[in-house]
Amino acid sequence: MNSFQLKLIAIITMLIDHIGAVLFPDVEWLRMIGRLAFPIFAYLVSEGFFKTSDVKKYMKRLFIFALISQVPFYLAFNEKYHLNIYFTLFLGLYAIYMCENTNKSYYIWLMGLIGQVIGADYGIYGVLTIYIFYKYHEDFKDIVKYQVILNLAYASMNILGYASYGGKLSLQNILSVSNQALSLVSLLLIKLYNGERGYSLKYVFYVFYPAHLFILYLIDKFR
Repeated sequence: MNSFQLKLIAIITMLIDHIGAVLFPDVEWLRMIGRLAFPIFAYLVSEGFFKTSDVKKYMKRLFIFALISQVPFYLAFNEKYHLNIYFTLFLGLYAIYMCENTNKSYYIWLMGLIGQVIGADYGIYGVLTIYIFYKYHEDFKDIVKYQVILNLAYASMNILGYASYGGKLSLQNILSVSNQALSLVSLLLIKLYNGERGYSLKYVFYVFYPAHLFILYLIDKFR
């Protein structure tokens, strides 16, 4: 499976997730399918770090589209205090860039904490996901091991947070607040990656994110 095919799977599962979030918030299985999207995007960012000819231009591109996407993100999800996924991808890429060039791993935690504080989508979990793909790039078994550890920790924190706010810890509620762990299924697809680029539709994928959010907003507003 080449990079183009992985990106296609990521945007399709992301679209399904956002259709659920915006138009059918009570249909849980749509959100569950959507859990596959982010790890694939995170993996492709780490791959892009190794393969791009100019990492700084890559970071600049992510940041520009983060700014472009924020208004559609706000409109679609009515999110006043959160930032879209491009900010997370930018912070993750910047973190591994600094880690690579300074050999100082604290940049990972610093960018993760910044992501958490500013309300970037997935926060520190998102930055750490990108870092694991970068750090264990040559060892898929370690990728699986550390992604499992990260997702178990993330699910546990979500469950504890839910309980601390008075949420009832029924099996259904536990599964609902910890469903990000389903993202581990995406590792089966990543394992099939052959290192090839495939079709190059770079800006189509970049533009799809803000465009589909704005379209979903319009559908929700006028339905």
